[in-house]
Amino acid sequence: MSDAEHREQHNHGSGTFVGGDVHGGLWQVFLPPYGKKTSGNPAPTKRRPEQDDDEEDDYEDRLESLFGSAWIAASAGLAVVYAVMGWPWTDHEPTPGIAARIGVGLAAFYVCLAAAAAFFARLAQVFELWSEQCAITAAQSRGRFVARPPASMSRATAASTAAAALAAELLASLFGWSSFGGEVAQRAHLARLNAATNAKSACAATKGRKA
Repeated sequence: MSDAEHREQHNHGSGTFVGGDVHGGLWQVFLPPYGKKTSGNPAPTKRRPEQDDDEEDDYEDRLESLFGSAWIAASAGLAVVYAVMGWPWTDHEPTPGIAARIGVGLAAFYVCLAAAAAFFARLAQVFELWSEQCAITAAQSRGRFVARPPASMSRATAASTAAAALAAELLASLFGWSSFGGEVAQRAHLARLNAATNAKSACAATKGRKA
């Protein structure tokens, strides 16, 4: 299946336009996504069966990608510091010239931003799955009072997901001209929406309603 067949474009509403999609604006991070009123009962917190193989694989390597992108971002950030300070790259090399410092510094800064965007998107996925597990625990708890602690944790991790997703989408907007920016923004956007659904289901468990 080609990218053109698999990719859908959603341009409804205002927000940041990245990779063919409009993602939410800055103001959304200040409003907990699970606080919005919706009609009917929240969606189930079980793993979404409609996800295709690509989405499942995307979640399977989340931890490896998280630590890998963090290492790349830290290494690129260190290279930027070396370029700004004018330090030699190794102990046996002379101090680099201004042209080399500018070139290496800009390239490293670009890589650092890209790796940071990927890191925050993966971090949003980690928080999302955490909120899901807490919501499942709340739904399976016997009694509304017993369900409150995991429900509170689900709400907190949903808010953390929203914050991490916002950072990822903002950084991804710098790469909106490429497929990388669209992929990172979509990953963060879906994680935020799924975490909000988990938090709603957890809140329903504390009120004695089945999700």
